[in-house]
Amino acid sequence: MNWEAIGAIGEILGAVAVLGTLYYLAAQIKKSNEYARTQISIDIQESGNALFDILMRDREFVATYHRAMKNQDLDEIETEQFTMLIIKLMSVVESAELAYKSELLWSGEYEMDFIIGNPYMHSLLDTKVGSVWFKEKSQNFFSKEFLENIANFRNKINLNSAV
Repeated sequence: MNWEAIGAIGEILGAVAVLGTLYYLAAQIKKSNEYARTQISIDIQESGNALFDILMRDREFVATYHRAMKNQDLDEIETEQFTMLIIKLMSVVESAELAYKSELLWSGEYEMDFIIGNPYMHSLLDTKVGSVWFKEKSQNFFSKEFLENIANFRNKINLNSAV
């Protein structure tokens, strides 16, 4: 066997090794992406759970929450507390929307309506406090695009009569 034949065999083996390495890297990237999707989903879920921890742990805030949901008058501190609850939930929803748009979670129009159409978020926005906050202050906390998506969804299903 001459050196040219040995060199050709070496090149073939090198090409096979490169292909094997590329296959391995592709598999690792796929696995890493799956892990990232799972982690993002878990993080969003944990953020939502933290929101409900607020309600479960503070009896006084639960009373404030119930009064706000019934459109009863709240004092300045209670109004601020309830507003912070709305902001926290909307932050979770905006995070889910960003993950969706980054193609990290879900796909399709149904899922976007599911995210933006979060019924709990809309029930908070339908309150007197939520309505005023959404109209007057929400733009200080969230992107114009996110707020437009919410407003468009509310228009689509006629929720803007309350907001």
